[in-house]
Amino acid sequence: MVQLFLYLHVLSAIFMGFYLLLPFLSQRLSALSGDKQAGFLHVLFAMNRAGQWAIWVAFISGGYLISKNPYSVLWMVLVVVLFLAIAAVAGIMGKRMRLSLDSDSGSKIGQYIGAIKTLSIVNGVLYFLIVTLMKFPMYS
Repeated sequence: MVQLFLYLHVLSAIFMGFYLLLPFLSQRLSALSGDKQAGFLHVLFAMNRAGQWAIWVAFISGGYLISKNPYSVLWMVLVVVLFLAIAAVAGIMGKRMRLSLDSDSGSKIGQYIGAIKTLSIVNGVLYFLIVTLMKFPMYS
């Protein structure tokens, strides 16, 4: 059973790697205009939504894996806080994306593009930190 949950955990972590690319992809939004910008933002929005599902798969499978190994309390708290922070920032960013795509012409994208870029950078840094913690776990 541990192998199945480890597989799900690693698979979701690979899929969440999108959050490392997102800061670079969101910078591209400024260079595009009109329908291209709206289309590209639709793709980023769909990937963010799928990434949110991957966050929860990783969170649940990681909870099972934590119960099977003697990790330190500090490490577990840091991991949970970072996972919840990634989920929160991804949710806030998803709302900004959804609000910017509300108009058919994509005229609202300019209002939210700065927030989307900033939140994508924050999420990329948080994801980098959690991958680092996963690579170097602290055992009790």
